Amino acid sequence: GIVVKEDVGGTGLGKLEGSVIIEALATACVGTAAYISIHNMVAGLIDYFGTPKQRTEFLPKMCTMEHLSSYCLTEPGSGSDAGSLRTRATLVGNEYILNGEKAFISGAGVSDIYLVMARTGGEGPSGVTAFIVPKNSNGLSFGKKEQKLGWNCQPTRAVILDNCR
Repeated sequence: GIVVKEDVGGTGLGKLEGSVIIEALATACVGTAAYISIHNMVAGLIDYFGTPKQRTEFLPKMCTMEHLSSYCLTEPGSGSDAGSLRTRATLVGNEYILNGEKAFISGAGVSDIYLVMARTGGEGPSGVTAFIVPKNSNGLSFGKKEQKLGWNCQPTRAVILDNCR
């Protein structure tokens, strides 16, 4: 919770201070620093854009790192180009159902919370919405752990959304 407001357990620090913290961590282990950076980015996005209910439900445990999070944008075939992603979220009744696959997701399989970018509108980046998907969600599964040359402190897998609710 480096850049998360104090009312939900964050430090209330700014992006500059957060950058200095991540830079210091990276002098010891760049993989760990990247994983913590991703987690803090997700926490910051939920803090800034989330509803009051989402903030109080997810952020306190994220700020203590009791719950870790992953950012899910990258897809097979389109990389990290938000305008080209294919994962789709379809509104059925009062809930969204997500279908698609994310690739090379840091923390996949061990994180407790996944911030998933999915298409809810037309083509291009303006048709993309972020969804908070808890690890225990029906229809959420993970691919095999990638074998990497470095950054082995953070597991990397595919995130598979098959009628995920």
